[in-house]
Amino acid sequence: MTDLQQQSKPREYSIRVGAKAVIVRDGMMLLVKYDDENGPHYNCPGGGHQSGETVRETLAREVLEETTAEVEVGDLLLVIENPPFKPDPSFGPVHHLLLFFECTLKPDSEPRFPDSPDPNQTEVEWIPYSELANTRVFPDIARELETALTGARPVFIEEGRR
Repeated sequence: MTDLQQQSKPREYSIRVGAKAVIVRDGMMLLVKYDDENGPHYNCPGGGHQSGETVRETLAREVLEETTAEVEVGDLLLVIENPPFKPDPSFGPVHHLLLFFECTLKPDSEPRFPDSPDPNQTEVEWIPYSELANTRVFPDIARELETALTGARPVFIEEGRR
């Protein structure tokens, strides 16, 4: 194989990049509820990056798919890395890099349960911010989200360490 062929060959990456939306309104956070092998739990809306889109485009697409809402993607708040050799039940055996962005709903855009939800998705809910610490959110980042939303810089969580 020539150098040019090698350069143009698609690369395979062993890390899954995802984007998550942190949408807060009137003291509540928008979350998506799932009921799967981990039992009932919540996630911030969002999902995995697809080839040909920016991470912000990924996030806007995923939020629309999961909540039917259109968002403006704002600042990066939180980065979580979870490698497979330090498994966390909320991630599984895949190396994940999750980027959490502050987002706002576009005018006249209201979240609702989609006509074609993700597998195991059961609801789209506004959870009072005061109840987040007692709500089963995967990954468990309520404290870090509060820091990120009130702090001046993004928060990075490496290998589940806080």
